[in-house]
Amino acid sequence: MKALQALSKPTSQFPAKAVAASSYPHAPSKQTSESHFISLIHTSKKVRHLREIHAQILKHNLFSSSRVATQFISCSSSLKSIDYGVSIFGHIREKNSFVFNALIRGLCENAQFEGAISFFTHMLRLNVKPDGLTYPFVLKSAAALLMGELGSSIHGGILKFGLEFDSFVRVSLVDMYVKVDKIGYALQVFDDTPERIKHGSILLCNVCINGCCKVGDLTKATELFEAMPKRNIASWNTLINGFVRNGDMNGARELFNHMPEKNVVSWTTLVSGFSQNGDHREALSILTKMIQENVRPNDLTVVSALSACAKLGALDAGVRIYNYLSSRGFVITTPLGNALVDMYAKCGNIEAASKVFADMKQKDLLTWSIMLWGWAIHGHHDRALQCFKQMKSAGIKPDAVVFLSILTACSHTGKVDEGLHFFNSMKYEEGNCSCGDFW
Repeated sequence: MKALQALSKPTSQFPAKAVAASSYPHAPSKQTSESHFISLIHTSKKVRHLREIHAQILKHNLFSSSRVATQFISCSSSLKSIDYGVSIFGHIREKNSFVFNALIRGLCENAQFEGAISFFTHMLRLNVKPDGLTYPFVLKSAAALLMGELGSSIHGGILKFGLEFDSFVRVSLVDMYVKVDKIGYALQVFDDTPERIKHGSILLCNVCINGCCKVGDLTKATELFEAMPKRNIASWNTLINGFVRNGDMNGARELFNHMPEKNVVSWTTLVSGFSQNGDHREALSILTKMIQENVRPNDLTVVSALSACAKLGALDAGVRIYNYLSSRGFVITTPLGNALVDMYAKCGNIEAASKVFADMKQKDLLTWSIMLWGWAIHGHHDRALQCFKQMKSAGIKPDAVVFLSILTACSHTGKVDEGLHFFNSMKYEEGNCSCGDFW
């Protein structure tokens, strides 16, 4: 368990303070109960509400109840205020597996993976026995940190505490080995799994199939898929995505055609796969069939299709997609807006690109880069510079692509001297932009 000890950190990394429950010696009144406060905690929508409830819980000395403390920590996590939950944890006298599990899960779900591992080691030091609800989130944290050695140490603990055949723990263990690129260990755990667990856990098989696809072993992935006594849509989608990921679009299409049932993920995987593998016309054809079968595409489907339109210069198809989005009440998110601006600019309708750009409520660096590049390749020098000034006013930090767009705009309009002047002036401002590689 050395890897666990190496990652152990003091809980002082979370400096938030809370008043100790012992400071309020009042006994609970008859009108109050654990269930009452747990109900109040569950209805909290803001951290401010939690703080008000916190005061009442302290007043009635109910933090001695692990049920109340556990729910409080869980709610803090769901409200994205896990540090508050940590401060509460620090003042709980009797720390049992329930409160530890709530905290470790909360830290993991808030992407504080090192904190999750740290409190897991603290749990072990206090001789609090981990259970089937502890290890899945500890393993997920180890996977997120890409720490395979730590994952193996955790595996040893799972064996020590006799939890290796817990189905939730076993799936998490295989998933961890897949994510840290130890597919051999993942398959060994899978092969050692009793048949009764294999037959009862489609997810376990799906995770293994995904791992084999990840390393390009489609033969083993297909073997696992065909050996499954039961499959769900996710099983099919996982294998199809594996074929797509490895560039075998014929295999992906054949699987897709044999699916007993398809969902939006199935269609999107195929549309995205054909687009990414260069068969843009087929990507648009699949999208058309998808819509004809009354399957509503998601943002990723549409972004992939718009990318295909941009590569083909298929303006008419792009306009039809835009009209479909408008008629179906799609919200133009930043990724959708970026794809539309890019499609219109590359298909020759820079004014339509500008209109979509102007209507976008949220713009990121990519949005500005696409619009600037659009103005540049269409020879609109003044509009490109105007867009650049607006970008800086919006507080967006330019990168090398933005500067290249401005220089391209100057070059396409014959304003070479102005471009050189701009280049030199920007070079002096390099400290204020993320474009170090450009120079």
